[in-house]
Amino acid sequence: MKFLHAQKTMNFVLIDGTWNNSTALFNRLRDHSKVVWGEDGISCISLDSLEASSMHKLRPQPSWDRTCTAAAASGLLSELHLCPNFGIHNLDKQVKAVESSMDVLVKALTGRIKRMGRPSNREDRREKLC
Repeated sequence: MKFLHAQKTMNFVLIDGTWNNSTALFNRLRDHSKVVWGEDGISCISLDSLEASSMHKLRPQPSWDRTCTAAAASGLLSELHLCPNFGIHNLDKQVKAVESSMDVLVKALTGRIKRMGRPSNREDRREKLC
């Protein structure tokens, strides 16, 4: 991730919703930004270090290169921590906090799903359907 204007204020928007809803919301945000700021659109970033999160085991994503909002937040904080301008803020601690929270959530949801007698991951769901 490269930042050309270190002094410029940056705002990061993480859209939380289904993939279809998120796409629609992004399109509305992009159109609104043109009206408000007169720019050609919103700058987007791709996270280099993003891997499948623990949530992938529980909630299917459309593909392995897409992820949940919490994992995107963790990836963003992780990459910002590597930037000289942000490294001093100890964002790595925040990354660990977000990842720990996701692990707690996955464990709680997995336990609930198992108590209900349902399969708790993708593979088990597929086997049950076949």
